[in-house]
Order: sequence, then C-alpha cells, then structure tokens
Amino acid sequence: MKQKFTRRKFIQDAAMVTTGLAVAPELTAHPGAAEMQKAAGFTSQWANTPDRVWVGPEYWANPLQDWRIAKGRLECVKAARDRSVHLLTRQLSEKQGDLRMSVQVGRIGSKALSKGGGSVGFRIGILGPLGEYRNNLIFGNGLDAGITAEGTLFIGKIEPTGATKVNLNLEAIELRLNVTTPGQNAYQVTLSAHEAGTGRLLGKVVRDNIPTDRLVGNIALMTNYLEASSDGRPASARREGQNQSENAGSFWFADWQVSGSKIEVHEERIFGPILFSHYSLSNGVMNLTAQMPPIGAKDSQTVRLQIRKNRSRWATIAEEKIHEEARTASFRIEKWNDKADVPYRLAYTMISADLKKQEHHWTGTVRRDPVGQPILTVADVSCNIHAAFPNTLYVENMSKLNPDLLAFVGDQFYESTGGYGIQRGPLDVAILDYLRKWYMHGWTWREITRDRPSLSLPDDHDVYQGNVWGESGAARHGTQEMGGYDMHPTWVNVVHRTQTAHHPDAYDSRPIKQNISVYYGPMTYGRVSFAVIADRMFKSGPEGKVPPTGDRGDHVINPNFNPKTADLPGLELLGERQMKFLREWASDWHGADMKAVISQTIFSAMATTHGAIRERLRADYDANGWPQTPRNDALREIRKAFAVHIAGDQHLPAVVHYGVDEHGDAGVAFAGPAVNVGYPRWWEPTEHGKNRPEGAPDNTGEFIDNFGNPLTVLAVASGAVEPRKPVLEAMQDKASGIGLVRFDKRNRKIIIECWPFLADPLRPGTQFPGWPVTINILDNYGRKAAAHLPTLKVKGVENPVVQVTEEQTGDVLYALRIASQSFQPHVFAPGKYTIKISEPETGRQKEVKGVEAHAENHQILQVVV
Repeated sequence: MKQKFTRRKFIQDAAMVTTGLAVAPELTAHPGAAEMQKAAGFTSQWANTPDRVWVGPEYWANPLQDWRIAKGRLECVKAARDRSVHLLTRQLSEKQGDLRMSVQVGRIGSKALSKGGGSVGFRIGILGPLGEYRNNLIFGNGLDAGITAEGTLFIGKIEPTGATKVNLNLEAIELRLNVTTPGQNAYQVTLSAHEAGTGRLLGKVVRDNIPTDRLVGNIALMTNYLEASSDGRPASARREGQNQSENAGSFWFADWQVSGSKIEVHEERIFGPILFSHYSLSNGVMNLTAQMPPIGAKDSQTVRLQIRKNRSRWATIAEEKIHEEARTASFRIEKWNDKADVPYRLAYTMISADLKKQEHHWTGTVRRDPVGQPILTVADVSCNIHAAFPNTLYVENMSKLNPDLLAFVGDQFYESTGGYGIQRGPLDVAILDYLRKWYMHGWTWREITRDRPSLSLPDDHDVYQGNVWGESGAARHGTQEMGGYDMHPTWVNVVHRTQTAHHPDAYDSRPIKQNISVYYGPMTYGRVSFAVIADRMFKSGPEGKVPPTGDRGDHVINPNFNPKTADLPGLELLGERQMKFLREWASDWHGADMKAVISQTIFSAMATTHGAIRERLRADYDANGWPQTPRNDALREIRKAFAVHIAGDQHLPAVVHYGVDEHGDAGVAFAGPAVNVGYPRWWEPTEHGKNRPEGAPDNTGEFIDNFGNPLTVLAVASGAVEPRKPVLEAMQDKASGIGLVRFDKRNRKIIIECWPFLADPLRPGTQFPGWPVTINILDNYGRKAAAHLPTLKVKGVENPVVQVTEEQTGDVLYALRIASQSFQPHVFAPGKYTIKISEPETGRQKEVKGVEAHAENHQILQVVV
C-alpha cells in the first residue's frame, strides 16, 4: 500500500480533527481586505497578565520551564540556546502578502543589552517535516532575524564581520520586522532596531530574494539562536544538548505586535487554560481530571465541573482546587447517571492583572456505560516517542475506529520528546519539565479523551528511566539495574496523579516506600471487568541478585546462560498486594460478562534482537518473562478469570499464548504496536515454531522463550531492518501502528486487530499479516482438561457465574460467566468439587458440594438458583 502525504494534506487533516476551545465570532458578511488585515493583527497582553510560568493560551514555550511572565513582561530566565515562544493563533499563509512584527526586548538583571552574551529576535516561516502547526513547534526550522549582544543585526545566518552594528548601551530596544513582496517569486525582509519609547532608528539590515516557500508556517520569538548545522540535522535534534549557558543571555520581551495580509488567524488553536481532560466510569462512579498549566498565585485556583441541565443552562456540580504540583483538578462523582450520555464542561475563570474576569470552558461527553452493547472495543496505545507529533493521521484513524475505551499502557512520551532532553532537578523545574512532555501527550489525544473513558499506566520512560524495577517504591541505590526509582518521590507522585487520578478507586490505596502512590485496581465498563496492574512498581531489580551478566546488568549475551539460575527465591514481579487483588478480582463477576488484565508489558521474553545495532540477546531482565516463579503465580491467578492480557512496551506487535507448565495452558496476551517506534526490536527465532497451523509463518507456533517459559506465537510483526528516512514512512517501516481489542460479549469471543501506521483501518485487508486474531474466552485457561463435572442445567437466573472449587485444597479453580443456562465444567484432576452458581448483581446463588469429576461424565445436574 502506497500513499502520498503532502504538507498541505496534513494541514487539512489537522483542521478536520482539531477542535479548539474558543471559536471566532460568526461573520454575517464577507469582510473586505482592510477588515481582514485588521482582524489578523495581534498584540500581546503580558502587561495585564499575572506573574506565572505559563505564558498564556495563545503560546507554546520551548521549553516550558525556561519561560515566565514577570512584572508584565515575557521572560526567558535560562541563558541557554534556542529558546522560543511560538504564537499559536497566527501563522504565515502560503499566499503572497506582507508581514509586520515588532517587540521590545531587554536583558534580565541588567540595565544594558550590551552587558552579557547571547542573541534575541524573531523566527518566521517555521516548518517541520509534517507542516502541521504543532509539529512545527517541535521540529520546525525557519528564517532567523535578530540581534546579537555585540549589536550585530542579522537575517538568516549571523555574520559577525561586515554586518550592521547597533549601539546596545540601552536598557531596551524595539525590533521591527517587515516583509514585503517587491517581486512575484521572492520577498524582501527588513529588520530594524529602534530606541524603545522614542522609536529612533538605531540600525537596520535588509535581505532580498527570500524564496516565497521559506515564509510559510509558524512565527516565534527567540533567544540565543543555534548556530547553523553543518551536518543537516533538524533543529530538534540539535537542541538535545542545548541546556548549557555558554555565550548565552537571559532576555525579556514586551508588546509583541503582529499584522499583515500574509497572516492567517487561528483563534481555535489556543491551548489552555484547560488543556485537556481524562475520565473513567465504573460501577456508577465517574472520575475526571482536568489538566491545567502552571498558573500563578494570583490566578484563579479552582476548576468547576458542570453538566447541562437543559439546552441553555449549565449547573455546577463540583468545584476542585488545582493541585499545586501536578496542576490537576480531579473530580469524583458518585451515583453518576451512567444510563445516558451526559454533556459536561469544565469551567475556569481567568483573572487579568486589572482584575477583569473571563470564563473559559472545555466541553465533552461522559458516554453512557455501554452495558447493552454487544461488542466493547478497547484501544491498546503505548510507546509514543512523538517522532510524528501530533500524529494527526494516527488520531484520525483511531477516531474512525471509535473505541469505547482508550488504554494508554505506558511510555506516553520519552525523554527526547519535545527536544531539550530532560531536567532532573531542582524539583520544581523537573516537574515542569515532565509536564511539558505530558502536555504533548494530552494535546495529541484530547479530542478523543474528552468524550470517552481512558486509562493511563505510567511505564519506565514516563518516570525518566530507560527501564524501571520499582522494588516496591524504593529509591535507586546503585545502578538502574539494581532497582528503585531515580526521581524524587514527589516527582513520581506527580506522574501518578496526572496520569491516573481519573482512574477508578485503587484496590488498596496505601502508598509504598518513599510514600509513592499506587493506582492498581478494578474497573468495570460495558460489562467487561478490567484489572489494572502495575507490573514494574513492585518488580525486583536483577543486578546483585541474578548471576553476573557483564557490562550491563539487565542484558545477558552469554549463549550458555541457564535461565533456571535466575529464578531465585524472594524475587518479586507483581508483589503480594497486587497478587491479593488479582485473587479477589478473578472471582468477582459483579456487572461483568468478560475479563481482561491491563498492564505495561506482556509476561514473556519475546524479542530476540534489540536496537539499531541489532544486538541478539540471550535474555533481557526488563522482560516480564522474569522472574519466572512469580510470573507463573500471576498467570495462574489471571487464568482463573479467563482473562485476556492487554499490554504494550515491546515495540513489537504480537499476540502470544502464555504457557506455565506447558504450551497454551494460561491466557492470551496482546502486545500492541507502538504509536511511534523509537528503539526497534525484532522476533527472529533461530528455529521454526512447532505445531503451527498449516501455511502459518515459520516464526509463529510453539517456542521456549529466553527464560524457559512456554510461548506460543499466534501473530507477530517485526519491522524493517533499514526503514525509510521520511518520518511517516519510517514509522510505517518500524512496525508502528494501531491496536484494538474487541470483546464480543454475546459469543464470548475476543478479536484482536492490528494495523500498520499508515493503513486505513476502515479498508478491508489492511491489517498486519496474521491479524485479526480471534480467540474463545475459554482459550484464556487453555490447560487440558483431565475430567469433567456433570453438565449444569440452570434455572432461575440468566447467564450465571459458575465457580468451581477443589474441595481437598479449598482452591478456587476458576470462575466465569456463561452465556447460557447450560455448561459442563472441566477440571484437571479427578476428585470432589464444589460448584457455586450465582447472579452477583442480585446476590442469588446456589452451592452444590461433593460433585465428583469423571473422565467421561454424561450426568446432568439440574440447579435452581
């Protein structure tokens, strides 16, 4: 399948799927050229803005933590390279026209611009590889026009010799940029410096013959320009190491004005003050989180949740304070009307410095609980390095599929997301650094999460670690592979609050070590019961416990490695608290027809080949095929509920059937594809799979994974060894894509679907080879039956829950809700069993004890509940 994606098409796609928070007034007549040019004008309002980090809804600051409003001015407080503030609501169009911009600039902490280093000015015509305005923010390059601390005015490359020099022994100057069209195919750009207040000309520079296609895209204010790249790398790649302050300065800006016929107006592109929202609905309780920017002390400190009472009236049902560190307002509403779609809006009052108030709203719909819907669909979303930010086409395709629930199962971003690397301290700055990455995730998905429930499970990169073995919340005390969290516990709790505060109540909310919060627990939606677990939080770190591995404590390259030597007493995977939750959850079928576990990664060590250097590993302790004993214990509990496992992390889309003692005796798992693959992995077994269906690929079938676990591969899609270079094609070739799980409640089947990154999911035949995969619910406890109990004929309740308990040990063998009044329970050994038939919603139940199992059992047991 080949498709051509142009910059213009991506701009059009963005317009289709992006809905703003503010809408321009409807016009009753077509304005003339003068009116249009006036409407395009923009003037900053920082002089009337309270002090705060967030610079306003019309802007995007690169990076967030380096900018703020102070004393009525915009300040870049960090003397470091390539800092920018983009104007979201104005853009240079493709049509010919003129542009005029001006801004006052000065140096923070000094009365003279000449006292220090650095450079300051504008960047115009900023375009990234996808041409979409948000993509431009992160990956765009443009035409620079500014002034250095030495007084050199420049357009394009800084020319220190022979350039116009300006006397900067002034507290402030005004920079003016003018773009005119003296010819048909080129622009003239003029940058001039003026004395602030008087307008006296200090100097100017003119550049002719600027190609028209160079002046299309975003506009921004800049400090400390990057030097021109000699290797052709985009600006985003060169920013990674630009946190140093050598020959850079800290500057302020005031009174930014923009006008001209080349300006396009996009008021709908504001981002804030309510940035996005997430909600969940379970058992009549609705939890919703509003994500806010870093507001100031004089800003309004609360958010209101309102629902529509009639066509014209909104009623406030709750008001919550914005969390000081996470910048969230979280609502928990009991006795929610889950039988109807409920329109809601979040309301926030912005207060200007002159105390004028302006209401802002973010609207959405809490969908009814789809209990009567025959099929419930769950999107499996993970691993977004944001190489194609904001993934407009991907989100559009997800919208086409219209999932009922979004499961973000980890790595909502990576350390490289947004450029500039990461900052681990001080704490307040590190939190802001996290928030800017989290905001990119929310900006990508907010049009979908505003009107359907979602879950969000932080994984290793979400907490700024390449891998994380949580050691029950312990602080890192050595190498990463020894386990523990790198970041400050308050910072980790901010991650948990922003990503999981909208989840249903945790099973056991007691914090773990360092007072780190937990989020594991149940959710029931659309008559599917989900167990949300944290498969990294309690896991043991390998180094210092397992046999020495060499240079890296999690990678084993020794071909003679014996996996049994790593299966040691005392190692943890899920921890006892989560195991207790799983045991109770497996038997609780209240309001549910089917069950699923949602976690970060699958419980197998599947990938054979890792990274750009294609290293073949003998074992990888990051994989949840280790530690084996607690892994097997977890799968034994999960299979008792006939639950499918939904996860991500692998960058290797696959459907696998777990084995504990033999192939296929536990459940089926889906490792969904990455949204944007960064670090590639491949499944390249050295032997062909056994017992695979006729015609199936050689890399499917039965295998033993690197930790000795039985593994049956039902479908898998490895990426290309040498992907193409353009962004979208690279994502396609690296096996990025969309994953979806459909729960067919009527037929008790699970359909797992998976599309490549650029596929149209509504077109037949576009899924990865091997998909869709359909399994029966009984496949999730695939252990071979040794005997059967009598066939049950149930009266008094429809679709009852059947629970089988082994009487000799008292162990619950399994529990499931059947889709009829007839079922023959299977067991795995002769003996006597207790059968409980129940309807959990009404409390009606009947227990039959002493039921004998036989290899051939033709008996019928009539049960009236």
